[in-house]
Amino acid sequence: MKEDHDITYDWTIEEMARYPFLEDSKKYIKYEGPGLEELVRDRVWDMVRIRGKERILQAIESGEIKEVPMQEELDMEMELYSYPIGRILVSCIDDNYLTNRYALGESEKFLKNLEKESIDYILKVGTELGIDGKKSKENISLYFKDYLENTAQLKSIKWKLVNQDLRDGFIYLDRDTFLRILKENLFQRIANELPRPVTDDLVDLFSSQIEEISTLLEQKREDFAEVDFGVVDSDKFPPCIKKMMSMQEEGMNLSHEERFALTAFLHKVGLSQDEILSFFSGSPDFRKDLALYQIEHITGETSGTEYTNPGCDLMKTNGICYNPDNLCKADWMKHPLSYYSVKKKKDKEESDEE
Repeated sequence: MKEDHDITYDWTIEEMARYPFLEDSKKYIKYEGPGLEELVRDRVWDMVRIRGKERILQAIESGEIKEVPMQEELDMEMELYSYPIGRILVSCIDDNYLTNRYALGESEKFLKNLEKESIDYILKVGTELGIDGKKSKENISLYFKDYLENTAQLKSIKWKLVNQDLRDGFIYLDRDTFLRILKENLFQRIANELPRPVTDDLVDLFSSQIEEISTLLEQKREDFAEVDFGVVDSDKFPPCIKKMMSMQEEGMNLSHEERFALTAFLHKVGLSQDEILSFFSGSPDFRKDLALYQIEHITGETSGTEYTNPGCDLMKTNGICYNPDNLCKADWMKHPLSYYSVKKKKDKEESDEE
């Protein structure tokens, strides 16, 4: 039994359930909710544990956690308490791809809810996330240091400071752009917080849920056959391409520029559309229809133009020139495809000499 307390809340229980990362949400769980032992063991909280598992399954399956009807206060409490259960399950499995996929699911749910709110409400939620935006006529202003801190992982060129409306130390953003920054903040926050330490007892207790989640996770990974590079020698790829491939395989979301460069490069060295699609299927935010559309556009099937991946200068400008080696630094090295060609030619020459 929890001790009596005199706690006040700035958010309603419905708001806490919808935005479970709020400080009030944490307080409510601590002071009004069941203890951890009750939450994970007591039969009265069976539905909370089911919903917690459902959050994970939905994130894996679609990249978005769906809203549930909340008519009564008990519905709202059940939804709120399911959030820590989801985090426990992710921590028990401790898989980098799952963590990123779950963080994406929660941040997508957050964005869908927040899109319905007023500017003032959005700013209030932003303050909870440590992002102190100010209403400025039709726009939202954000101090440039706060902007840089919260867009560091957004590598697309459109997020660069030079492309922003910067006046007197403040960046002026439209509503949708500010919402995108809030979503990224929450995604990074959840991804960086997890996994949390869990006991062997908790892992044993949730063994059936862990097995179900792990099974779906593996099925998702195997939706497409593993890419067979065949005669394509990935060992000869330039460092930038290897880095992007590594990021992709670790479940990180690539920027638009990274996906374009990687797709065009893989196409040019001989991978089929199906093989490229298979490779991208491991992305936390993967959507087959959208990915296929982008691949068909880049490879020229729908656009009529077969795109070549950017040269080294543009890769540097876009901030996606990673780990350049001595060959990259040669004055005449201007393109990732040239790097691959040189490596392949050198390998053939050494093979002929043997």
